[in-house]
Amino acid sequence: MNEAYHNWDDAVFEYRNKDYGAYVLRYSYPSHLTVSALIVIALFLLAMLGLQLFKEKQTQISTLKKIIIIDYAKLASPPPIEQIKSPPKMTVVVQKKIQKYVTPKVTVEEVKEEEEMPTIDEVNKNLNTPNADIQGTGEGEVMEVIEPPPVEVVVEAPPPEPEPVVNVKPPEFPGGDKALAKWLSSHMEYPPVATRMGIQGVVIVEFTVDLKGKISDVAVVQSLHKACDNEAIRLVKSMPAWMPGESNGQKVVAKRKLPVPFVLDNSGRPK
Repeated sequence: MNEAYHNWDDAVFEYRNKDYGAYVLRYSYPSHLTVSALIVIALFLLAMLGLQLFKEKQTQISTLKKIIIIDYAKLASPPPIEQIKSPPKMTVVVQKKIQKYVTPKVTVEEVKEEEEMPTIDEVNKNLNTPNADIQGTGEGEVMEVIEPPPVEVVVEAPPPEPEPVVNVKPPEFPGGDKALAKWLSSHMEYPPVATRMGIQGVVIVEFTVDLKGKISDVAVVQSLHKACDNEAIRLVKSMPAWMPGESNGQKVVAKRKLPVPFVLDNSGRPK
């Protein structure tokens, strides 16, 4: 081959028209082949990377599905705290100081003996006699003992409070159960912690409705989660006045139990 030829294509197309398409295709074939190989390698790497990311995403989804929802209402109560008994107090007996025997002193003066105090029986006996001599009065004077009149203590009992009646027509929300369900769904603020944990269920709240329809004594009977319990209590306390219960055509104080539902949709958002 002539050394003036740069490659095999120049030798083949020595006496031919090099402007023809075959020469251009053969001349640019190596560069096209290199570019194609690089493109194929890049696409392969992108496909492998996408497959790896897809597997990691599936692993994260499966891990999230395995999260266990803990019902705090079903957990066992903690064991009682042991009370530490304090040791018994020590009693210290202090002995009195015994004085030594002192020799008596002999004196010429007459020692006056102290008068003995009369007993209670002697005092009562002297009071019953007509001529009783009492200290502070002269002989023969009688002290008149005036007994105070008995004091009558009258304790007025407070008026009895009306006891809640159970077997009566129960109190009702203004508008009925449909209006109650609509009011609960529009005023409920689903706790964020319950949304993140996927907690859903029913909280049953018991309360008392007085003669004017006001709500009092709100308490949770069936618990779901602390945050959901607090939200259910808040909803019941913020309700408008109910229609009170009735018994034989008269309004009475009655109790009512209300289930408050907490429901999430398929995407994990409150309904």
